[in-house]
Amino acid sequence: MKRPLFIIIVLSLFNGVYAQQDYQITHYMFDNLSFNPGYAGLNNNICATIIGRQQWAGFAGSPTTALINIHSPVEMLRGGLGLTYVSDQLGFEKNNIARLNYSYHMGLGAGQMGIGLSVGVLQKSFGADWITPSGTSTANGDITDDLIPDENASGIVPDINLGVFYKTNELYLGISTTHVGGFEMSNLNVQNVHHYWITAGYNHDLSPDIKLRPSLLIKSDASSTIMDININALYKNLLWAGLTYRVGDEIAPMLGYQHSLADGSSLRIGYAYGITTSIIGNYSNGSHDIMLNYCFNLSKPPIIEKAKNPRFL
Repeated sequence: MKRPLFIIIVLSLFNGVYAQQDYQITHYMFDNLSFNPGYAGLNNNICATIIGRQQWAGFAGSPTTALINIHSPVEMLRGGLGLTYVSDQLGFEKNNIARLNYSYHMGLGAGQMGIGLSVGVLQKSFGADWITPSGTSTANGDITDDLIPDENASGIVPDINLGVFYKTNELYLGISTTHVGGFEMSNLNVQNVHHYWITAGYNHDLSPDIKLRPSLLIKSDASSTIMDININALYKNLLWAGLTYRVGDEIAPMLGYQHSLADGSSLRIGYAYGITTSIIGNYSNGSHDIMLNYCFNLSKPPIIEKAKNPRFL
């Protein structure tokens, strides 16, 4: 039962020559850079984030994603720079994305706005072990599909993203678009399509010990839309627990730990377990999402000036 279901899922992704929806990440509130270059360097620290996700665990070929982001403010550029790498695999399809991000920073009201651009490459490949359940029979009896390229086919195209991100101490809002240009990989019969992202979040001090952090992520390719709604509570700036609801697809409780220093440096570790609410939940064991984030402060230590009084030698 597992293999037929997976075949249906994969075939449903091939609609003409268009590529499928971008990857899913439950810890999106710690991962703004991978879909919005305007975020680069906005928190005034050097930050590195690693996220690993296994979606729909329990049957072969389920989606797996790994990403790493590193970014920092750069004063001489009046903004921030960042690097993003994403590895995403679904069945026989593999995607690798590498980008350089730049964000121009400007003060706006009580907060700071970043206007960002990222440029990189997207490499896509298809494995050689795919056999479709219907199509054209070959001489040896195998069944092929003309829409799926020959064995070990691969292609590479430019990948361009644009984004605007605004943040204060209490809230943030980001709007971005990815895969600008919709470059086509003609040898793969695939064309990337624009994705549009909206994210927002708010920090509310419920008590001296508890801070509520609701957030939202909306992602669309103009033909389908996915929305994540999250709320988590941070206790004594040390532990957090929360819940993400991906509309029509998943409910994901999450737990996390963070260790913060007085200079603004911090270490965060988080885990989320996704419970699939769609029909796919009958065939999978849920999804696993692990996040590691480390930021350290760039502020220089204060210079202590000393002076001597000739009366006291």
